[in-house]
Amino acid sequence: MKTSFSQINIQFYWLQWTVVTLAGFLLSLIWLEIGEPPDLGTLQGTIGGTIIGLSQALILSRWLPQAWLWILATLIPWGLLAGSQFGAIGWVAPRTDLITVRLTMGIMLGGMTGLWLGFWQWLVIKQAFDQSYRWILLSGFSWAVGLSVGWLIGGFLRSVTHLFLGEVVGLAIAWMLVGLQTGLALALLLKKNV
Repeated sequence: MKTSFSQINIQFYWLQWTVVTLAGFLLSLIWLEIGEPPDLGTLQGTIGGTIIGLSQALILSRWLPQAWLWILATLIPWGLLAGSQFGAIGWVAPRTDLITVRLTMGIMLGGMTGLWLGFWQWLVIKQAFDQSYRWILLSGFSWAVGLSVGWLIGGFLRSVTHLFLGEVVGLAIAWMLVGLQTGLALALLLKKNV
């Protein structure tokens, strides 16, 4: 049964979603070190996914019954990704400085990451929102755009400054873009349920 939002005045704060997503990423850096693909394993992906999922669940709890499931639907796929050959894409920088490789790999790997996360998160929101299947595609698109732009900026900053910190800034921009786009996507889903 779909949740009725007609009795609730809903205004999804996509800006808050963006801020908590970025803050969750930055907070995760207390326990995780940005690295290259083989540097992070299942434990690191699970820790990062838990922090991101918890921060986002705080916002979702206003509209989503059992928002705690969102935490599980975020930590499990990140842990599985990090434990696979795929890696914890949200916390890694590519080993190359080639712009075309960063762009194409960012689009491909970001898109796959977003679809994977989107599927797991859809399992939580499918009962609460009409047309929730769109979340999977919107998540894939958001990650493809966010990761490719973040990797481009990170590579540029690293080449200019010769500091790995440029990659960290690039990943922060990637998370901000993903947060912005997914926040707008959730706002659309909520609007369709009003």
